[in-house]
Amino acid sequence: VSHCDFSGNSAMHVFSIANELQKLDVESLVLVPNDPKTVRAHGIPRFRVMHHDDAGHAPLEFPDGRGPDLVHAWTPRESVRRVTETLVRRYAVPYLVHLEDNEEIIVEDELEGPSFEDLRSLPPALIDRIIPLHRSHPVHYPRFLSGAAGVTTLMNSLLEFKPAHVPGVVFWAGFDEAFAETPPDHSSRRRLGLDESDIMLVYNGNAHNSNVAEIRSLVLAVAALRRRGHPIVLVKTGWNHVEIPYFEEGKRQGSVIDLGFCNREDIPKMIAAADVLVQPGRPGRFNDYRFPSKLPEFLVSGKPVLLPKTNIGRFLRDGVDCILLEHGHALEIAGKLEPLLDAPERRRLIGAAGREFALRELPWCKGAAVIKDLYERVLRDAQTVKSPPSPAPPVEVGSDWWAKLIAFYLPQFHPIPENDEWWGEGFTEWTNVRRARPNFTGHYQPQVPAELGYYDLRDPTVMDRQVELARSYGIHGFCFYYYWFNGHRLLEQPLDQFLMRGRPDFPFCICWANENWTRRWDGSEDEILMKQEYSPEAAERFIRDVIPILKDRRYIKIGGAPLLLVYRVNLLPDPSGTAAMWRTVCSREGISEVHLAAVQSFGITDPRPYGFDAAVDFPPHFKHELIDPSTFDGVAPDFEGYLEDYLKCAGNQVNQPPPPYVRYRGVMPAWDNTPRRLNKAHVCVYSSPAAYQEWLEDIVEQTMARSPAQEPLVFLNAWNEWAEGAYLEPDDLHDRERLEATRRGLCRGMAAHFQYRGFRVTEEMVEQALCDRHVLSGLPTRGPTGRPPSPQMTTSEETQSTVATTSKDGP
Repeated sequence: VSHCDFSGNSAMHVFSIANELQKLDVESLVLVPNDPKTVRAHGIPRFRVMHHDDAGHAPLEFPDGRGPDLVHAWTPRESVRRVTETLVRRYAVPYLVHLEDNEEIIVEDELEGPSFEDLRSLPPALIDRIIPLHRSHPVHYPRFLSGAAGVTTLMNSLLEFKPAHVPGVVFWAGFDEAFAETPPDHSSRRRLGLDESDIMLVYNGNAHNSNVAEIRSLVLAVAALRRRGHPIVLVKTGWNHVEIPYFEEGKRQGSVIDLGFCNREDIPKMIAAADVLVQPGRPGRFNDYRFPSKLPEFLVSGKPVLLPKTNIGRFLRDGVDCILLEHGHALEIAGKLEPLLDAPERRRLIGAAGREFALRELPWCKGAAVIKDLYERVLRDAQTVKSPPSPAPPVEVGSDWWAKLIAFYLPQFHPIPENDEWWGEGFTEWTNVRRARPNFTGHYQPQVPAELGYYDLRDPTVMDRQVELARSYGIHGFCFYYYWFNGHRLLEQPLDQFLMRGRPDFPFCICWANENWTRRWDGSEDEILMKQEYSPEAAERFIRDVIPILKDRRYIKIGGAPLLLVYRVNLLPDPSGTAAMWRTVCSREGISEVHLAAVQSFGITDPRPYGFDAAVDFPPHFKHELIDPSTFDGVAPDFEGYLEDYLKCAGNQVNQPPPPYVRYRGVMPAWDNTPRRLNKAHVCVYSSPAAYQEWLEDIVEQTMARSPAQEPLVFLNAWNEWAEGAYLEPDDLHDRERLEATRRGLCRGMAAHFQYRGFRVTEEMVEQALCDRHVLSGLPTRGPTGRPPSPQMTTSEETQSTVATTSKDGP
């Protein structure tokens, strides 16, 4: 399985090896990624050629009517690996891998930045988007080698990359007979406009990131020799995949002739017309591990060759078989070339010795014999085991590499007896949402739900639809507010249904909203409707009540520990003692550890004095940026609330220094509790989906930067706090814009993080990688009118009281 068609140098090796193996009674079939017809440039093959795409469906039958006995992956590059593993699964045969380069340095040079080890630290799903199919994957490549039944290499140094348990052999690249038999052809020189007195220097090869500096040195060396009065010209063939410094200048000055890609049959004539052949380079991570395919053909041509003192150069005699370069810089190349320019007899002697070496050591039949011997060993070994070697199972690196967005979820969208008694029959959160009116010009009130409608959470399909939307736009899970008053629960039905049904399959956690319920809905001691009673017995009863929830398979865990939030940890009489007792009870009930997080509300900062593991940032509980209502246009005369600058608040949050404890950051799309407080509302003005997206981008980037030290969680306030204006669900004004901003903010923030680390990662790459991991999914379709109908609940439109709930709306 070749990584290129027969216009590439590597496939030239494949062509010669396959033909030689045929002479040794080894039937071969070669798969190439592009055009199988390119094989004709090398002559008539003794083997069949097919396309990579045929691996999955076309029968790969040999003359005896059977399929392959083994598969030889010609490099571990991604396109080859995928085809090889398809064939291994299809035919249940062993596979071998061929190494011809230091795959790691080639990837590093092409990406121009991160090291191979740095790339390996990324998740495979993201590496898939960074690494092209013609390069080796930092995670899949070593796994692929580990599952191989054997490894072939062109240089013994490449055996360093072979796993110890995998057998390996070395064979040297050979030469095409045409290069050994082509006589000098002066017509090629004439076509190039060269005189007999001109020294024709030939380099045939592609320019890429790994060798561009070496070719630059060659160009500069030729220019230096011309300045010294030598009539020398560099003739280069092959593709230039990167810009070569000084190359265009050399072409203008006549020191360089660039022929571009040439047909294979023209290359022997070009080399036969040359005076000197050069393979520029220097010892190092690139050249030490390769055997340039042109060198056997250079050597067998009988022309003197300059090459680095590495790879095959380590086996040649300097000044006898070739001229060796110690450092490969321009001055050394010029210094090594200059004595040859006026010494045709010395050029002849060096060329003749190099040719003798090639004829003796580099015929393809020697390499084919080594490969056949390894094939036979692999097949003998395969007969002694019940099943052939197969690719090792994937190893998921960094499986939790993405920022996880967790949205707070309010369950007060269905009637309950307590609210019926306190506020009137049928009361829900929608009651207040519907009654809101604008407090200033341009104030969007009432806020009207769009495609989900005024839903009733007693219908479990509502949550199915919510989860579908949330997952599509990058929400990792919900954090349900949990209302528990010494054993008495409120608004429990949506969560109970979610638990009993076992679906939707969506991560979740709970936050104990441990405040009093009052008519002022601010957790104060005034007009208490449902009081929190604290005692050691109540604390133990609480944790025992929620342990079944913590054991749900969908429950969010931090390092295996269920994540449990407490809204106002400072109200617990003995927080650290309570935390210790909860951990003990959980341990006895089979939960070895629990991850306790304190919401940063009402002045709570460091969670450690409370015995908690982490804090959760909770806007709008932050430094306030108030606006004088008298300076704001169109404010209603009876407005007694306060306005705040959303943009400044977001900027303050982004610029906070990291604390010395674990803190999970928080972001809110907007804030406006007019439905609850009417003309006494707290409204953040200047909010928009774009501003929210920018805030989220920055917080995601910061969260990813801290992810080696803590779980990359970001809490969103909220999924459906409609009475506080903090919701992501579609509305009549923005439709899905807040959800779209969430998806973009997540992807752009993560891309910015990887870009800062030196990786060329785009938002689109992150988005596709998250789709691969099912963190994102395809966008859900809309109903025929754009907003599918949802259950309408019965509410008391005339109810004027505000809802009894916790004070999640700031001071």
